[in-house]
Amino acid sequence: MSSAPDQGSVEPLVVSESGMSPGDGAAATLTNSSPHFVLVPMMTAGHTGPMLDMARVLAGRGALVTFVTTPLNLPRLGRVPGDDELPIRFLPLRFPCAEAGLPAGCETPDALTSFDYLENFHNACAMLAAPLAAHLRGSDPPASCVVSDAAQPWTGAMARELGVPRLALDTFCAFSSFCMRLMSVHHIFDGAVEDGDEERPVRVPGFPIDIEMSLSTSPANFSGFGKVFADEIMAENARADGLVMNTFTELEPLFVDAYVAALGTKIWTVGPLFLHTMPSPAITGTDDDTSVRCVRWLDSKTPRSVVFVSFGSLARTSLLQLVEIAHGLEASDRPFIWAAKPVNLAEFEQWLSDDGFETRVRERGLVVTSWAPQKAILSHPATGGFVTHCGWNSTLECVVAGLPMVTWPHFAEQFMNEKLVVDVLRVGVPVGVKSAAKWGVEAEAVAVTREDVERAVAAVMDGGEEGAARRSRAEALGKKARDAVERGGSSDRNVACVVQHVLEQRKPVA
Repeated sequence: MSSAPDQGSVEPLVVSESGMSPGDGAAATLTNSSPHFVLVPMMTAGHTGPMLDMARVLAGRGALVTFVTTPLNLPRLGRVPGDDELPIRFLPLRFPCAEAGLPAGCETPDALTSFDYLENFHNACAMLAAPLAAHLRGSDPPASCVVSDAAQPWTGAMARELGVPRLALDTFCAFSSFCMRLMSVHHIFDGAVEDGDEERPVRVPGFPIDIEMSLSTSPANFSGFGKVFADEIMAENARADGLVMNTFTELEPLFVDAYVAALGTKIWTVGPLFLHTMPSPAITGTDDDTSVRCVRWLDSKTPRSVVFVSFGSLARTSLLQLVEIAHGLEASDRPFIWAAKPVNLAEFEQWLSDDGFETRVRERGLVVTSWAPQKAILSHPATGGFVTHCGWNSTLECVVAGLPMVTWPHFAEQFMNEKLVVDVLRVGVPVGVKSAAKWGVEAEAVAVTREDVERAVAAVMDGGEEGAARRSRAEALGKKARDAVERGGSSDRNVACVVQHVLEQRKPVA
């Protein structure tokens, strides 16, 4: 971004080009006319995952893909069987932690020791522009297009310098992206920022439906660095050749159309991206012990009886709140898998031991404090509902699974996603949280009580008339998601349109 340090003072950052050379099958699909896409993700799990799925989708269409990453992020990418057969090149660039004033090893936001380092992190990302451009000038074949995360706005100037189109990958849904744009364009929180009233609901003008948001439930991009960065993202999105979105048209047609009209540029909905290339997330004997344990445990349960609880890769929960969740799940009297991510793991494990919680729920509860195989759990026939933080990846995975949700947003755009799930799609039950958690700051109070948890779980797992209608709507959305990525579906057609658009504009690198 424009506020990054002078890149001329930074030593060369290219480490090496790594490993996936095209296999025999992939090589046969590449021709002299094949496009070469350069993909630049935001270096965090919730953004890198969809970008890697995008790489697989494009490579499966006969394109060559260069995937930009860093040395520490490369082994964390989560490659799957079959990736070695795809024409994907991984390019690890040295991440300039020292030059940007970051502690060593902070190559992803979840490694930051304080929210105060976020500006430094984005500056470090922007410092990758010069070495990446230098590499691409010598690339064979030359780059045809840069596809970068919307949160990497510096790639816009780099693509223009190279004379190639840039597409922005928006990893949010159209509902939330359009809502955030309107909130920023209309400065709806100026008064709240000035008088410190973060709880006051404010109507979002120009939105297709009547919606109110408060500053306390909105992303932190309405003052200071957050606003500067959000404005830069919006400006570069407007200059991009188009947006690629990890959603599907049939899920939110009203909001996709409104976003297209407001932005005045092409938007291709190509999601759910993971579903194009991973239609069956089943666990095999080669998976880790936790994955196998989860699925074997689910195999012992009756269909649609289990509730899954997980709050994504970034959120960490205080012991006070964990205790409330535990007692709420126990009181619900329903089988559950709980992927718990405590602020202090040792403290939580000590509580589990002292309280006897796991002993009391042994027959119907499984607590996991390591990574849990979310797609496999959600797609298992025994799983009947999902208590989620409403991150878009998790929301979309639940939509694909055809399950209703208990919504528990934490931060970022998650409160907007909750409104889509609960008020528009009508497949969710809110747990009742009223304000966002502070990322990286341990909460001093309980946001949701055990009674709230018990009530929401009971509602979403209820077999009554209202619950049955909610579940029916969820199942219908799951079918629409699968249809979208099938041959001739809306997302399948849009992927083809993206490739064709780039082929029609392709120019040699200057």
